[in-house]
Amino acid sequence: MIGRVALGGICASLAIAVAVQAQDEMVQAGAAVVGSCFLGYTATALVLERRRTSKYRTESAEAYLELLRQMNQRRLQSTPPVPPACRGCQHYHGRVYGGHQLICGMHPYGVEGEYCDDWQAEKEG
Repeated sequence: MIGRVALGGICASLAIAVAVQAQDEMVQAGAAVVGSCFLGYTATALVLERRRTSKYRTESAEAYLELLRQMNQRRLQSTPPVPPACRGCQHYHGRVYGGHQLICGMHPYGVEGEYCDDWQAEKEG
């Protein structure tokens, strides 16, 4: 693409140079028309390339965002809920290792009741 635009610019420059330096009015007019055509082609090519690139980037960004949404949805679906006794506890870990959820260091599999004797509020800051 850059080669075509550069070639169009060079041809336009040559045609305009001929139009400026020619002694014959017909040659000047013809060269001016050819030069303006090459300039129009070059400008149009640049605009179309920019539009194509922008469209490609937009499509790529939308596809990437959709992939992230799907990954986040799977993560949310696979994340086990926080046990009621652990909500707001600074010791809660909750990550899954080898298919088993580690609740915390004191109670790896969680507590059996609704309350935990080791519960401590999350630290702020």
